[in-house]
Amino acid sequence: MTGAASFVFGELRAVNARPGVFSVVTTPELWTDEHISGRMLAAHLDPHLDSASNRIDVVERVSAWLVDRFDLRDGRRVADFGCGPGLYTGRIARTGARVTGLDLSRRSLDHAVTAAREDGRTIRYLCQDYLSYRDAERYDLVLMVMRDYCALAPAARRALLRTVREHLADGGAFAFDVDAPPAFDAVEERAVYAPSLMDGFWSARPYFGFHNTFRYERARVSLDKYEIVEEERRRTFYNWVRYFTPAELTAELNGAGFTAVDILGDLTGARYDPGAPLFAAVARTGSG
Repeated sequence: MTGAASFVFGELRAVNARPGVFSVVTTPELWTDEHISGRMLAAHLDPHLDSASNRIDVVERVSAWLVDRFDLRDGRRVADFGCGPGLYTGRIARTGARVTGLDLSRRSLDHAVTAAREDGRTIRYLCQDYLSYRDAERYDLVLMVMRDYCALAPAARRALLRTVREHLADGGAFAFDVDAPPAFDAVEERAVYAPSLMDGFWSARPYFGFHNTFRYERARVSLDKYEIVEEERRRTFYNWVRYFTPAELTAELNGAGFTAVDILGDLTGARYDPGAPLFAAVARTGSG
């Protein structure tokens, strides 16, 4: 093997190597990169896609259920962790609730601010990491949609739950959804290579993209790893997903001080289905 071939072989072996579970986390880069955040916003706003946000019909049903279930009327306080372009915050604010949205994407928040102004609503938007968020406000509801919880490493999940607890009012609730074992069953390990992988999603400049999907059976975790090679830089993005059973999620919430946990099918209030790819939870620190 020539020196050049040996080098290329070593590089390709490194690209296809299996990382340790949650050994590297790159989530913030997805939301702060100028090009990628633009593509993410476009996906959020496409009413027919459910890759970044739910389809618009689901957004409407989730919003309606939240308003009814948690009595989100004038004066009630709501925080949406990972609010994106304000698909839920905008709808909830129409009830008169006092709404705060947190997100890392300045581009998405700019869209949310403009949409709120055009709708005549006052919504507080913060460009901030919800893991480290600290505020004097206390909320009747903290919301997290699109299974963001599952993308967090164990230490980050603990930090999130501490943050949520610190910001819940007496009787307040944390409502969120997660990926379930049937979704993990559908994950297949694979390796894909393409110039401008995913139709230029990762950069406006020419690049070569390598996409590896890994399964971690004992941990019930999957990883989509994207190696993006441009002429003058090389970046790697890690998209981790942890798949929970209701018992596992309840135990994790109990360990963080949430003593009352209701398991639902989703955030429209559907009945839990053990064969479904996701489910939702409503967690409280008391029995309220």
